[in-house]
Amino acid sequence: MTPAAVAGSVLAPIAAGGALLYYACSVPASQMLGPALVRGPAGGRNVVLTFDDGPAEPFTGQILDILRRYQVPATFFCCGKNVARLPDLVRRAQAEGHTLGNHTWSHPLLYFKSRRTIEDEIDRTQEIIERVAGHAPRVFRPPYGVRWFGLFPALGARNLTDVQWSDTGYDWKARLDGAAIARRALGKLRPGAVILLHDGREPREPGKVDASTTVAALPAIIDGARRAGLEFVPMESFLPDINAREINRDRQGNQARTRSGW
Repeated sequence: MTPAAVAGSVLAPIAAGGALLYYACSVPASQMLGPALVRGPAGGRNVVLTFDDGPAEPFTGQILDILRRYQVPATFFCCGKNVARLPDLVRRAQAEGHTLGNHTWSHPLLYFKSRRTIEDEIDRTQEIIERVAGHAPRVFRPPYGVRWFGLFPALGARNLTDVQWSDTGYDWKARLDGAAIARRALGKLRPGAVILLHDGREPREPGKVDASTTVAALPAIIDGARRAGLEFVPMESFLPDINAREINRDRQGNQARTRSGW
């Protein structure tokens, strides 16, 4: 066997293993490391709208205004640092019937992170959201969709469901305007879709976040989906029964506290 052949026989399995690891950890649809909700039932006409990285001023408030105007429910996967900075926006989202999710404290890439580090990111965010909104989230989305070893045992111990996505407007790309984001979000939209958008940009300092193109795209996304005969539903419509019941219970309890002036 020639040296080149020997090298090839050694490198080929390494390359294959690397590709498999990338798929397992980085592709939203992957279920290799643990179960994740990527999309809901394709048999109906329902879709779910989600926002990551917030809250952020003024964009989360502007998005909430649009959702209220169109009577659309959404899920906000919040960074703990941003919740601590802007608690009133989180309270507003909860009071208006939206679902709150955990998006870690500081938005790290989870590659090569220890289970203890992952758990700390999750727990700090659970604690601040519970303190602000009255209950801890039941859904979690890892930053960039990246999963790593130790994540799923941590989620299971906390009764958290990993929620990925099936469709996105790629609104984090600076070169895209609102119209382009809407076209991408609607381009392959089908029943059961979980749509990814952003109301913030990681836990960046105030003034360093610009989600204005998402705000501009949102009405067109809602209108386009409805013209296609799709209906926006709460996240719990796509969740396993136990977490759906718990989210509904938490929402009803919070709305009762809101009515009583809590």
